[in-house]
Amino acid sequence: MNKTRQDTNWGAPIPVEVAAIEQELASLWKSTSEGEGTVARACSCNLIIVSQDSDEAAALLPILASLAEWHPCRTLLAYRETAGQEPAQAAPPHIDAWISAQCSIPSSGGPQGCCEVITLAASGEAAQELPYTILPLLIPDLPVFLYWRSFRESDRRTVEHLARFSHLLIVDSHRSKDDLENRERLLGLLSRPPSGIAVRDLNWSRLTPWRDLITQFFDVPSSRHYARELSEVEINRSVAVPGSIPTRTLLLTGWLAHRLSWRLISAERSGEQWFSRWHSQAGEVLVRFTGSLSESDQVPGIGSVLLRARDGAEFEVARQKGATCMTASARLPGSTRVHSVPADPMDESTLLKQELSLVGQDTGFQAALAEAVSLEKRFRNGA
Repeated sequence: MNKTRQDTNWGAPIPVEVAAIEQELASLWKSTSEGEGTVARACSCNLIIVSQDSDEAAALLPILASLAEWHPCRTLLAYRETAGQEPAQAAPPHIDAWISAQCSIPSSGGPQGCCEVITLAASGEAAQELPYTILPLLIPDLPVFLYWRSFRESDRRTVEHLARFSHLLIVDSHRSKDDLENRERLLGLLSRPPSGIAVRDLNWSRLTPWRDLITQFFDVPSSRHYARELSEVEINRSVAVPGSIPTRTLLLTGWLAHRLSWRLISAERSGEQWFSRWHSQAGEVLVRFTGSLSESDQVPGIGSVLLRARDGAEFEVARQKGATCMTASARLPGSTRVHSVPADPMDESTLLKQELSLVGQDTGFQAALAEAVSLEKRFRNGA
């Protein structure tokens, strides 16, 4: 029985002239095809990544290699050089370029799937020319995905220009959680996307297994009425830094509020305890966030979600420290149902694979985001 190898071949970037990129790519693929093994030069989409700096660009290469297994694509990876990265002697503004093929190693006998990567680094005022350098390098008639990995205001003009030619903008609000100024700007971008482009947030995707398991509690006709009779929700999470804003928890609460037609009454917080009260058709609902500092070997995030109905019925989704499964428990009058499902990996590569398989606006995310932003403002104002 053949086993899939987990190794990955990370091609070293080769410096090239910007004007010769297409020619050099053709030469690279020709030399690759003459080596051992079969290499498939397939392409399902264009992926533009606006990176923060050269370190982040380098960290993305293994992620792109993993992505190639599901979405072989042409990736345009662009960043502006910071003062510390530019040569010591001042040079005229310019754009440097590198090419590489990031390939996953397949099952025995199968072809390799590869992403061809064009890396562009702009110096000084040449950063303004990045969109005009990127757009001619896109493969025509294929969808264009734009990934703004680390939100930075100085890159906004570049992103907004590229958004006019893209089908989807992907961001990750988790990366701005400790920078309040950038976080506010990112939330504004998510609420009012540039050029009317569809926007997706990897932080919302990390909530998918939680949302799916909570929804399944009430898919059963005999349990559906409990969704309208909730009186209390407790979301327990581990936090890396005291006082950090629980963006993911706010989004999950916003999703519940939207789906169940709750109306916010009040919100207040004390340390890691956040309390909000909502009006539902059946009466008041208390939503409580609790938190404790994560241990050194523990990934910060939501650990459990408990929903309690007015008659005492409880529904809980939990992920224990170090566990490879998520457990859903329904404790009803006279019966208890428990089932576990494998916990999906939430690494960046897996999340991107999911997002590149989807096209169009996620209206559920937009509605949850609106509720989450409104709730956070109430917490901030203490009312």
